This record gives sequence, structure tokens and C-alpha cells, in this order.
Amino acid sequence: MNKKQSIPFIALLIAFTLWVYFKPEVELPALPEHHPSYIADNVRSDHFDQFGFNDYRVFADKATNYPEHDITEFVQPKVIVYNKNDDTGEVTVWQLTSLTGTLKENNNLLLSGDVLVKNLSEDQVVQTMSTEEAVVMLDTKVITSDLKVTWTGPQMRQEGVGLWASLVEEEMKLNSNIKAVYLNEPK
Repeated sequence: MNKKQSIPFIALLIAFTLWVYFKPEVELPALPEHHPSYIADNVRSDHFDQFGFNDYRVFADKATNYPEHDITEFVQPKVIVYNKNDDTGEVTVWQLTSLTGTLKENNNLLLSGDVLVKNLSEDQVVQTMSTEEAVVMLDTKVITSDLKVTWTGPQMRQEGVGLWASLVEEEMKLNSNIKAVYLNEPK
């Protein structure tokens, strides 16, 4: 290689070396301290018991999961809970809705804002329950609330503060300040 041919090659090598040495380093954006592992829109999740029975379904407009705290946050959650009577084989279906929900430890669901629990099977004395906040234990199907709760059913309406309800045992009780109205009107 003669001098004339090596000058462009050397100039190119010097330019590349200078570019690598003076190249501005790209800063990657820092993630927040607690960043989600996933964010999903239009969520549907089915959960089955050990015998293959569909225990419950979760629907939501949006779900955000934070694995370091084992928390999933939902926007506009709707939970459909199926309760099978082992003696008769009948299935009672309950729908739980709210504005937001937080699932902790895969079984503890906190529903907040316009919480409505509705019996879709219409086979219970209590047809709806409403409150501003409720905790649902998805594994035992127990609902609790410390706030004002309103129950409605055919020909009755009850209000009180504090709720404990078992969808499996079909038991519900209000804790205090109970007011009840029973209607004697034909259905």
C-alpha cells in the first residue's frame, strides 16, 4: 500500500477513534423505586379449585402488578364468585364490582368505591349489598367491611355499620346501628 492509498484509511481510523472517545454517553431513564412487573388492559383471569371447579373470575379495565409487595391493583374490577353446594350440587353466582381493587397475597381483595355485591342467581334472601369499601377473602369467600352497609332483598332493606358475610355458609350479619325495613307487599 503506498502513501496516497493509506492517508484516507488512516484519516478514517483517526476519525473513528475520536468518535468513540468523545461519543456522548446515552443515559438510560431510571426506573421508579417500585415499578410494576406488568400493566395489562381488559383483564380476565379464571381461578379453579383443586377439583377443577371454577371458583371465581376476575375482570378489570386495567391491572398493575407490583411483585416486590405481592400486590395487584385493578381499575373497575368485577369479580364473579361461584359457590357450589356440595349437598345439592346447585351453584350460586355472586358478582362483586367497585371502582378500584387491590389484591394482596393472591387471596385478599380490597374493593373500594361504590362496592356492590349482587346475587346473580337470585336464590338468596339477600340480593344486593352495597358499601364504600369491603375486603373479600377469595379462598374462603368471606366478605367484611367496617363501614356503613346496605342489604336489599325481596321485601326487605337493612342498613348497619360493619359487615361479615360468608358466601359458602350463606350467613350474613351487620355489627351495629342496624335499621331494618320489611315490606308486606305481594311480589
